[in-house]
Amino acid sequence: MLQIKENSHPAPNVVIGVVDIHKFPYTIHDCIAFLRSRKANQKACNGRVGGWVMASKSKRFDLRSVGPRQNVMQIAPPRHLVRNSVTALQADAPEAHELLTQPLEAPTGPGGARGFMNRAFSQIATPCLSNVYLGPFWDDQDHLEAFSKAIIENGYLDPLRQLNYGTGSGIYLGPVQGTTLAPGDFTDTQARQTVADMLDQGVLHADQNTLFMLILPSGVVSKFDDGSASCSRFCGYHDAFTYHGIDVAYAVMPSAECTGCGDGAIGAFTATYSHEVAEACTDKIPGKGWVADDGSENGDLEAWILFPWGPPSDPKRFTVQGYYTNEQGNTIGAWRDSAPTS
Repeated sequence: MLQIKENSHPAPNVVIGVVDIHKFPYTIHDCIAFLRSRKANQKACNGRVGGWVMASKSKRFDLRSVGPRQNVMQIAPPRHLVRNSVTALQADAPEAHELLTQPLEAPTGPGGARGFMNRAFSQIATPCLSNVYLGPFWDDQDHLEAFSKAIIENGYLDPLRQLNYGTGSGIYLGPVQGTTLAPGDFTDTQARQTVADMLDQGVLHADQNTLFMLILPSGVVSKFDDGSASCSRFCGYHDAFTYHGIDVAYAVMPSAECTGCGDGAIGAFTATYSHEVAEACTDKIPGKGWVADDGSENGDLEAWILFPWGPPSDPKRFTVQGYYTNEQGNTIGAWRDSAPTS
């Protein structure tokens, strides 16, 4: 989906319509012209904005089936499964370049996710996040640590509190070093057992607000128990399991050193990280928090629209993606230096 904005309108950057680039039977040039003249095909250029843009019909598969939580997208999908069509538009319609490079204009606008609602009130009220390194980090760990603290404490999640999504900014508890994984597969069953073992040993402490980000080293492939593997089917995921009566939230973050997940770019990794944090906080037990009718979580609805984020003195310090809210569409909190007050 692309929102089309009319810069020549008396009020610049007014949204004049939404384009479903798969359903619309004409070129992007035609759609822009139709929207400007208000003669657009309503089913193709307007109305519901839901789901994500698939690369081709041959690559359309039900991403809700990846992972143990059925009928919900608990993963961050690989880029080639959601953004090739947008990349093709850039070459096909050079004049649309501005539309494609303005991150908050696409893909899902305000009110565009049908049925996006709080299903069973499963949120992390005040997230307390820890990075759990299961081996040496494959890039700049200092950068990731600074990012992790900022994404939780410096405003990225603030709109979720302000708009009453049951969560918001929280506290970064710092890094924890776990047992180094050997190259090979790391299943979801193993991920849960790893967290449980570290809780048993007192290395980690869990409550209703903790979120453990399991950072995998190079050479380790994250796999669901059905065989779905990172890079080909997902770039990260989140879930929760019950430990001594507590729903313990965790996310698994494999290396981004593959084509589907960023070709080793740290910015692609931090964007996926922000995707999973926003989803885990709003949909702690996947499918029981904020989810759209089609199973999309808030990060899925804005997947792989990346943009810089940082303090006014260094606004391009980090790379993030936005998350969907009914009120604002693609949403991100502005940077603030002060700690959250609530």
